[in-house]
Amino acid sequence: MKKRLIIILCFLIAASILIAYFFLPIGHASSKKYFAKIGDRTLQKDEIGQFNYIFDSYEHLSFTGDEFKGWDTDAQLLWRYGIAFGAYAMPSIAMISPAHGDRAKLCLKHMIQKMKSKKVWGDWVAYGMGDDPISEGNIMYKGHLNLMYGLFQLISGEEDFSREYTWLTEKIVAEMRKHHEEGKHEGADCEPGRYFAQCNSISLLSLKIYDQLYGTNYAEVEARWTIDFIKEKMTDKEFGFYLKMYQSDMQFCNPMRSGYTNAWTMAFLRPFEPEYNESLYPVWKDIFVKTIGPYAYVKEDPNAGPSPLATMTGMMAAKEFGDIELWNKLRNSIDKDIYQSGESYHYVYKGINNHIYNGPLLWTKVHVGWQTILAHDWEGNHSYQKPDVSEIVWTDILPQELLLMDDILK
Repeated sequence: MKKRLIIILCFLIAASILIAYFFLPIGHASSKKYFAKIGDRTLQKDEIGQFNYIFDSYEHLSFTGDEFKGWDTDAQLLWRYGIAFGAYAMPSIAMISPAHGDRAKLCLKHMIQKMKSKKVWGDWVAYGMGDDPISEGNIMYKGHLNLMYGLFQLISGEEDFSREYTWLTEKIVAEMRKHHEEGKHEGADCEPGRYFAQCNSISLLSLKIYDQLYGTNYAEVEARWTIDFIKEKMTDKEFGFYLKMYQSDMQFCNPMRSGYTNAWTMAFLRPFEPEYNESLYPVWKDIFVKTIGPYAYVKEDPNAGPSPLATMTGMMAAKEFGDIELWNKLRNSIDKDIYQSGESYHYVYKGINNHIYNGPLLWTKVHVGWQTILAHDWEGNHSYQKPDVSEIVWTDILPQELLLMDDILK
């Protein structure tokens, strides 16, 4: 009898160890280490591994023209988001670890170069929305490109893209002024007649950085028009949530409550309206977050199941708003899908190496907060003289030909 009890006990112990190994978040660094103040904060092992993987990936892409070898072409419309949200990790990496700063700046430069590939913006032309993808509309692309320009100049002090940044900023502002005069809506369009708060929030932050570098006041005037419109026409009257889409021709707002829309928009509009977005965050968490023991996920619809996109943007929002407890549980959920190979870390989703998620998920770990980034004493944080952009046309910014190895070898 005693022997049988020992065997049963050993079995239970072994089973518990296996359950713990496969189902509990073991081996992660303490979540508090990811929230330490600059000066005390260090890059954790997983962040270093993920950054090394991202840097090596884009360093290779930088000399392969318009090739995106290994990227999922079925998800090509999402490539811009994978590049851009990965780029937003670079200022935080440079702040946390000056030893990684030069590589972070170079990686951001490579990301800008890949963002300008026709493979990334060509859908605008292919789908018949216009021959010019950046002069008007398409804020869901050009807003990210403009923010990437601004962040690169801010953190590096280099003016490689200053003329492009100024030209694109002026185009965005001109479109905002046009819509203000017409009275249909404020801000800039995504697709013709379709307007998204989350996409506009990206361009607004790019304008705020431009003001910081060039002494303009776009964040106080044009951005204020946009934020006031969003709060008046595109928010839920019960909770104050940002709503998903505004159809400008019909002046109709899609009333759907969206987990990712709010996580994204709250974080990027926080530098403009801290109190509103900080008060909205706990309401969003109560409605959209589901916790299961040491894990959590974010729902896109309050009545639906987990969404990878909503969970990723939710993790970013938790970082932006300093929510260690939720960030820890979301990190536990996301890192269940991590694949480790030596010191190189990258994410596998549904069995494939997901280039779209790799960079953004690194950002959800290293992000130190937009207000902290803007207030940092960067090398490029000084006054610049506006460059002359009168002779620039959009084709000077975005190349028309695809540089592909198959074409070179013909």
